[in-house]
Formats: sequence, structure tokens, C-alpha cells
Amino acid sequence: MKFLVPFLVFSFLHAGAVAAGELVDLDEVYCALCHYEESDAFAQSIHYRRGLMLCNDCHGGLPFEADMELAKGADSGFIGKPGRDQIAVVCGQCHSGPVVFFARGPHSEWKNKDNPTCVTCHRNHLVTGASLTLMDETCATCHENGSTALEAGERIRATLEENQDYLAQLQVRLDSLAVQDPGLRRGQPYLDEAGVALKEAAPITHALEFGFVKEKAEEFRAATKRVEIIIADYFQERDQRHRAVALVWVFVAVNVALLWWRRRQLDG
Repeated sequence: MKFLVPFLVFSFLHAGAVAAGELVDLDEVYCALCHYEESDAFAQSIHYRRGLMLCNDCHGGLPFEADMELAKGADSGFIGKPGRDQIAVVCGQCHSGPVVFFARGPHSEWKNKDNPTCVTCHRNHLVTGASLTLMDETCATCHENGSTALEAGERIRATLEENQDYLAQLQVRLDSLAVQDPGLRRGQPYLDEAGVALKEAAPITHALEFGFVKEKAEEFRAATKRVEIIIADYFQERDQRHRAVALVWVFVAVNVALLWWRRRQLDG
């Protein structure tokens, strides 16, 4: 079974959204006048530091409008604080891949208040870059050590971390050998393919189903295996060349010895 996994695409869906990479002075955002604690946290977030979004991208409204009634008016798209039933929809405007797989996982029922939402693990205003270490920091806050749920998460994390480490090691090895034989660069597309498989596994982790992640791990393994074969063939061919050279020198040495012996016989 193959999954069509959307990549994380950050786009601005509301009018007046800031262009990616362009940082707006939050002192110019009227929301921050009242919501200064949220503003201070947001200023440290990956969403703000990369110039990806502002208050209105999640809450609606007009962040540069001084008149509060107009800023939160009916035509402004203002929704205020998203409820549990809205959080995945709001986050899914940009993070469609994770939301699709989150909906297939054990935490998807928002009516169950014991279930986390996006902001439970990723936070709301102080959002930092997502990584596998986040699973260590968040899963254990709800799940006890030794529990089936925690072990499932740890298995997913360990599998992907192992693949990430191996990809880095294989890249270093290929780069090093390619200095001696540039032809080995033909293995780079397979390493790139392996990297894509890992990137596509990232949103799938939100389903917390190892079977889904395993499919991408198998794609990763198939791609890295081809690189391993290329490297193994290189060493085999190198060894064959070394043996051929050694045989030539043995042949030369034997013939020199025979000539020397024959000359001694003639001299005798």
C-alpha cells in the first residue's frame, strides 16, 4: 500500500499575511498590545523567526488594524482562540500531511479531553522546530514507562533516528570515496532518494502506527542498499586491479629471476 504524502507547505491563506522570510516588528501588531505574553512567546517561535506567519493566520482578524471592533469584525475572519475541534483544521492549513495522519492515529478524537491536540506537543505560540527528540519530551508526560503506547512511540523514533544516522554515515563515506573515484557519484541519487523517504516519514509519525513508518523505512533501505552495492563493487574492482598488478609484478620478477639464472648458466 502506497501513501501519497503531502510535504509541509507553508502558505499564507489570509489577506495581509507577511511574505516568508520578512520579519514584521511585533510592536506594529496591535494584537500584541493586549496579548503581550503571547507575543513574547511568539517572537521566539520558528513561525515568527522564519517569517512564516502572524496572529491572523491562526486566529483570523486584522493584526494591523488599530480599531478593535474592525480588527475583530465579521468581515475579518476572526475566530479567536481555536477550540479543540478547530485546532487540527487551523494547523492543517499549512501542515496538511501531519494532520492527515494524525486523523488516522489513536489521538484523533478531539472530544476525548485525555487526547492531545497539535498544541499539546508542539505548543501554540512558542512553536519550535519539530524533531524526533520531541517524542521523548512529550509522550512520557502522558504515557508510563513500559506502556504499550510509549514503546510504540519509542520504536518509531528509534527506527527513524537509526536511519538518519546511517544516511549521514553513508553520505560521508560516499563523499570520501568519490574523491578517489568520481564515478561513485552515481550513487548520490539513491542517497537523495533515501533522504526523501525519511522526509516523507515525518508526517506519518503522527499516526503513531509503526506499520506506516515501516513502509518508508523499507523504501529507505532499498535506496541505501543500492549505494552499498555501488561501494562494494568499487572495492571489488579495486581489489581485482590490485591483484592484476601484483600478478604482473610476480610475472616480471619470475622472468627476471629466470633470465638471471640462465645467464649464470651461460657464464658457467
